[in-house]
Amino acid sequence: MPVCAEFKPTVLRVAIVASGDDARCIRDLVVDTGTAISVTVCENMPSAFAHLDSAPCDVIVLDLADAGILDAIERLREHAADTALLVLTQGDDEVLREQALARGAQDSLAMRELRPDLLGHALRHAVSQVRLECAMQARQTQMHSLFDLNPNPMWVFDAETLGFVAVNQAAIHSYGFSEQEFLSMSIADIRSPAEADRLSEHVDAGLAPLNTTGIWRHRRKDGSEIEVEVTARAVPYWGRNARLVQAREVTAERRAMRALEASERRFRDFFEHSAGLICIHELDGTLLSVNPAAADALGRSLAELLGTPLRNLSLPELRFLVDNYLERIACNGEDTGYMSVLDRNGAELVWQYRNRVYIDADGSSLVMGYAQDITSMRMVERALQRSERRLKTIADTLPLKIAYLDAQQRIVFANESWRHYFNAPQGEKITGGHVRDVIGAERYARRQPFLARALGGERVVFETEEGEGADYRCVEITFIPEFSENRSDVIGVHAMMQDVTVKKREEVRLTSLARVDDLTGLQNRAGFYERLENAITRSRDQDSLLALFYLDIDRFKQVNDTHGHAIGDALIRAFAARLGDKVRASDVVARLGGDEFALVMEGLSDIEHVHTIATELVAAMGRPFELRDEGLTLSVGASIGIAVARAIPLSAAQFVERADALLYEAKQVGRGTYRLATIAIADADANVERNRV
Repeated sequence: MPVCAEFKPTVLRVAIVASGDDARCIRDLVVDTGTAISVTVCENMPSAFAHLDSAPCDVIVLDLADAGILDAIERLREHAADTALLVLTQGDDEVLREQALARGAQDSLAMRELRPDLLGHALRHAVSQVRLECAMQARQTQMHSLFDLNPNPMWVFDAETLGFVAVNQAAIHSYGFSEQEFLSMSIADIRSPAEADRLSEHVDAGLAPLNTTGIWRHRRKDGSEIEVEVTARAVPYWGRNARLVQAREVTAERRAMRALEASERRFRDFFEHSAGLICIHELDGTLLSVNPAAADALGRSLAELLGTPLRNLSLPELRFLVDNYLERIACNGEDTGYMSVLDRNGAELVWQYRNRVYIDADGSSLVMGYAQDITSMRMVERALQRSERRLKTIADTLPLKIAYLDAQQRIVFANESWRHYFNAPQGEKITGGHVRDVIGAERYARRQPFLARALGGERVVFETEEGEGADYRCVEITFIPEFSENRSDVIGVHAMMQDVTVKKREEVRLTSLARVDDLTGLQNRAGFYERLENAITRSRDQDSLLALFYLDIDRFKQVNDTHGHAIGDALIRAFAARLGDKVRASDVVARLGGDEFALVMEGLSDIEHVHTIATELVAAMGRPFELRDEGLTLSVGASIGIAVARAIPLSAAQFVERADALLYEAKQVGRGTYRLATIAIADADANVERNRV
């Protein structure tokens, strides 16, 4: 819109659009009005437009000679909207006058009625009317700009029909309706269905009473609902009784407010009903509030506690700890720890607390904290600590080596005997370390399979031997799994170890005695069969050659019959000694009973090697035996049966039977010789031979 020029009533600038005598007549009448006037006469419309372009004008007097000039009125109004237009007609043509006014003229007079005073009044009235219209239009333009630029949704609606008559861009953007959609709707169309009853109760159809603010729920185009703070004002709008509304969305604010209110309610409920001990105090320690649980624990009423300094609730000799606490929390803003307080009867209570500084709404600082009464727990802990110390003392004095491992095989506990056995330095912290790192990789490798079984839930007892000679040790280890409460998982293993070296040595000695022939010191029958079975197993595993020599002393019965059993025993000892001298240290030499002996030889290269050994043995045993202590020299000799096999297909007993049968054959051919057979893959009786000498 063009901006209206400032009205200066001291000089009225008039432009007359007329020609000839009419122009002179009109000019004279204008001059005679008695008003300070500046007059310009334009003979036609082009000259009038040219004048308006060069010099502003307050009012134009247009001689409306015919109806064709009516179009000139509209052009003049468009060209100079802030200039008043007074139309003069030649006669009393009311239709023409109405058309002129409709086209934009401010007033119309008949030429025959013109008088200076009447013309002056008409000129001033026309100018005043234009100035008023211009001012109103400028104000309306300014108001409309403010309306559209307001960031909050605004609209104008008819108070009678409730229909929208204007909306700003913020409303269009916020509600999602286009301007055309808004102008076809009423206030009821944006209300929330939940507030239908409330809407019907208000004259202003869902708005707060005039000049007040209210909260309402509105509906967007997509169906979502929002909460808005609504302010309504009564305004005239082109002759209508209208309402100007501003609606500020407060959905988030209201949600936050409700959340805050709910939080406050929850805090009040928590404060009042919590089993924990809640206290609020100032930075100097003055109690501002305590919850009922805290008051009950202290045996005091809320009224007694309010305003009480914290120092007064502590033992006199411990009040310095309260002062230290107040210094810490004022400096750090929060603090955790333990505090000793006294109940009404003077009994000491131990509270575990966690406190923090908060800033109140008025800017003041206060401390809020939560505590638990752990007096009973501390008593139990102290009793448990005393019990653990006693148990540790007992465990450290036991000769048993005791340790406890968790499920990850980390050491949780080890007594002094256990630490000493594994050379853990005194005072060194080994708990938390993996057992392998403490006992060594080699020891751990021997124990690991048994430990795995214990971690699988099995109680395991086993022995392990370490070292040789004077350093030999044999220990018995027991692994006892510890289960979780529901026994679904193993959470650790108790390890107990005791040194059984002395016991093991005695067992070895007794075992050795049980397998040694008292007369010769050779292996007896039991020892022989044990060693033979081991040799057979190795032969099968390694596919190696194994030879079993079965010997007896020729004509031994004659020696016994002639010289007695004592001489017989002496001969047996001499025979055993010579036999031992002729074999390797790794060979097994045994006396099976009477004058029968056996020899087990492993790792032989071939059959020819066996023949060589057999020949040497027959020759050696054929030489005379000098029994010095008895003063006798005896010539006896030996017969030998030899069973040879690779990857023995026989049992030990069957192998011995084959050698015994071969011995019998040797004796049958005249004694002082040997017979040898190679055992092939056995049939059902395991008696197939492949080679015989």
